Amino acid sequence: MSKALPFTEASLARAIKGVERAGRFVIGVRPDGTLIVGDKPVDLASLVPAIGQDVPASKWEDQRA
Repeated sequence: MSKALPFTEASLARAIKGVERAGRFVIGVRPDGTLIVGDKPVDLASLVPAIGQDVPASKWEDQRA
């Protein structure tokens, strides 16, 4: 049996709205329901390399320079 979570979806939604009303941004949520708050939103595009950029070739592909 798993233990019931100490928070609900509704309680998280209320907390997130409160953070946003305060002018801050929620950048993550931990498994225990703790909100990770920041001063600016995270730009997800900067975390993922563009297609074809810095992607190592497969060992099965022929490399021709």
